[in-house]
Amino acid sequence: LRLNKLEINQRGGAPKLIDNNWLSSLKKFDRERFNSLQHLSVEKRKKIAAIYFFNLELANIAWNVTEPELRYLKLRWWEEFVKSINTESFFKPNEYLSILSNLVLEKLLSKNDLLRLINAREFDCSNKPFDSLDKQMEYLRDTSQNLLFMGLSCLQEFSDKSLRKNLSEYFGLSLGLARFILAAGSLRKNKCYSLFLPSRTDYDAFFQSRINDNIKERVRSDIDFIFHLIEKGDKELKCSQLRKKSFLILDTVKLLIPSLKVIKNKPELIFRDNHKISFKTKFIGKLKELIT
Repeated sequence: LRLNKLEINQRGGAPKLIDNNWLSSLKKFDRERFNSLQHLSVEKRKKIAAIYFFNLELANIAWNVTEPELRYLKLRWWEEFVKSINTESFFKPNEYLSILSNLVLEKLLSKNDLLRLINAREFDCSNKPFDSLDKQMEYLRDTSQNLLFMGLSCLQEFSDKSLRKNLSEYFGLSLGLARFILAAGSLRKNKCYSLFLPSRTDYDAFFQSRINDNIKERVRSDIDFIFHLIEKGDKELKCSQLRKKSFLILDTVKLLIPSLKVIKNKPELIFRDNHKISFKTKFIGKLKELIT
């Protein structure tokens, strides 16, 4: 596919430059991550929000661009942008890209981590199933886990790289897996793949909103793994010297636990579009926690 720079701009290779509404967009389309930053100062909040919004830009390519070739072309455009951060400054008027550039120049953010995120998004553009469970987990490590690791890198209290790496695995990887499960209904409607399933017939059932034993096993197994990761993360936090207020950026996945518990009991609920838990269910769940 050969396109010159002008053609790339005209056909959608380069992103539209946006104004300060990028924070509102993050709040609207990635509310859980946005809300996890509300306890931070405005300056720190914007740093991490810029990383999260960059991820949103990449994730939206598969939804907003119909031609597969242009999807990949957009990713390559972003790849070139990241590689040229040290040499080009024509995005300075764009706030979130300027913040990203400064984070790289200040060595709070690694180009390699940003490139990992870009390359992982090729899966979204391919509209093919994962080749294996290992490939699914690799994707989640390069996206959700990597994203939290980059966010924590902007906060002084997470300066210990080993702690940051562990926490991003426990709380970032679990969040990515939880979102795959909770988004299964809408992804199915849009003929998009999410969870790895063992066979073609399982995917046929999935896209027809039919549950079978393999799908049930996959969903329950992934939810158990999510709970296992969260438990390990909580133990790590108890051993750390972090203030409880610092935990808030890690609590995103915990908001999804009630929904995941309901789905584990009834895996067929993955086909629902809305997984909001009723007050009654939340109340009963809270009582059970206090009793046990």
